[in-house]
Amino acid sequence: MSDIGRLIGDNIRVCRKSKGFSQEQLALRADINASYMGQVERGEKNPTIDVLSKIAIALQTPLEKIVNVENNQETTEDSTRYADKIANQLTGLTLREQEAVYKFVKQLVQFKEMD
Repeated sequence: MSDIGRLIGDNIRVCRKSKGFSQEQLALRADINASYMGQVERGEKNPTIDVLSKIAIALQTPLEKIVNVENNQETTEDSTRYADKIANQLTGLTLREQEAVYKFVKQLVQFKEMD
């Protein structure tokens, strides 16, 4: 799986979810196979520009938004900044409260990985 394929798939997934479509609904609107749609979102298949155009039209989203991967690449600095913000929010919480927050975040991450 290529990084660019995965990033484009992520863009498609974000746009699809923001429109409230399931993968099947998007595939139907774009006139492509539903299992292929899933493979594209996961970055397992490299769609042609024609397929990407169909997806963009079905999402009523500019093609440029789907293929723009430059803005999605996070830097280590960004990641560290958010980790620091989270740690600051935990300050003053009891150990039990911190554990509850940790479990919640862990569940969110596991849920995201299931997509």
